[in-house]
Amino acid sequence: MRIAIVGTELCAVDRRGGGLEQVLRRWAQGLALRHEVIVVSHQPGARSVAADDEPYEVRTVDRPADLAGAVAALAPDVVSLHNRPSWVTWCSPGTATAVTFHNYPPAWKVPARFLARTRAAVRGAEMGAVSAALGAAAAAHLGVTAGRVWLTPPSIDPAYVSPPPWRPEDVVLSPNRLLRKKGVLELLEVAARHEFANVTFAFADLVSPWLRPTAEHRELRDAVRSTANAVLFAPASTPAELAERYARSAVVVCPVREEEGLGLVALEAQACGVPLVTTDLGGLSEATFPPNAAVPAGDPDALAGAISSALRRQAAPVPGPRRAVLRHHTPAASAAVFEAWLQAAVERRAGRPPATGDSPAGR
Repeated sequence: MRIAIVGTELCAVDRRGGGLEQVLRRWAQGLALRHEVIVVSHQPGARSVAADDEPYEVRTVDRPADLAGAVAALAPDVVSLHNRPSWVTWCSPGTATAVTFHNYPPAWKVPARFLARTRAAVRGAEMGAVSAALGAAAAAHLGVTAGRVWLTPPSIDPAYVSPPPWRPEDVVLSPNRLLRKKGVLELLEVAARHEFANVTFAFADLVSPWLRPTAEHRELRDAVRSTANAVLFAPASTPAELAERYARSAVVVCPVREEEGLGLVALEAQACGVPLVTTDLGGLSEATFPPNAAVPAGDPDALAGAISSALRRQAAPVPGPRRAVLRHHTPAASAAVFEAWLQAAVERRAGRPPATGDSPAGR
C-alpha cells in the first residue's frame, strides 16, 4: 500500500512533537517495514523536514488549506487523518480515507456550523479511536453507529517497553501537562493532608505546546510552590529520561478532570511497573489495569485513599498491569492493528470484502 499519514496543524510530526505526533511516528515506522509511507507534516515556512533517519518519506505543508493539493499529488491508496474529521472533504473521493480519534470532540476543531457537513463527509470514511469509550463518543457526535468505529490502540515508546528497574522513592509523580484539567489543584489538595507530609508530590513544569507560560500555568506554578511537600521538575527531554523518573517514583497519578481519549502516561507508567492511580473519565479507565485504581473524579477522599494504598505496594510490585499494556501497546502490536485497519479500508473502497474481517468495535 501507499499510505499518507497526515499530522494536525498543532505540531510537526517529528521527535519534538507531542504524544499524538509520537504515536503517528511509531505507526509510520511500523508500516514502513511493509508499505510505502509518506508522513505529511505541518511546518510553516519549511521546504523540507529532516526525517531523523526514519524509514518513511516526509512532506511538509504550510497550512491545512495546502493539504488537498499535497495529498492529491501523492496519489496514496489510503489517507490516514487524525483528530480532524472535517479534512475528509480535502481527500479524493476515490481514495480510501481513515480518521483516527485520539481525543474527544472539543479537540477536533469542528465548529458547530460545520458539524452537519462533517457528518456527511465521514459517512464515506473509515473511523477509528484509541479507546472504546472515545469510539462510542465519536460515533454519537458524528451520528453513526458505534460499530463503525474501530479500536486502534496506540503504542508507547520502546523506552517504556524495556524500562530501568523500579527502585521507588517516596514520590508521587504527576508527569502530565501543567493544566487545571489534569487535576493539578485536586492533587495538591491531597498532598496537603497530614498523612502525606513525608511524601513528595512532583509535578512536571510542562507547558507544551505553548511556547511560553500562560496565566493558568503561572497560577498552577504558584500553587505547587506554595505547597510544602510539592515540587516542580523540568520536563523530560527524552522518553528514556522520563522512564528513569517513573522508575524512581512510588506512584504515578493522573487525576484528570476532563475525559481522556486513553492516556499514554497511564500506559507508560504501568509498562515501567509503577503503581498508578487515575480518575475514571473517558478512556482512562480502559488504560488502568487492576490492581491499579480509577477513582471517581472530584472525590478527594477516594483519590487520597487510592494513593495511600498504592504507596503501600512499594515492596511488592505487581506484574499484571505491565503485561496488560504490553499485550496491545508495544509499537509492533499497535502497528499490526493499525495496518489491518488501513488494509481493510482500502479493500472496502475497492469493493472487496476485507481479508481481516469486519469487526470494528471489538478489535
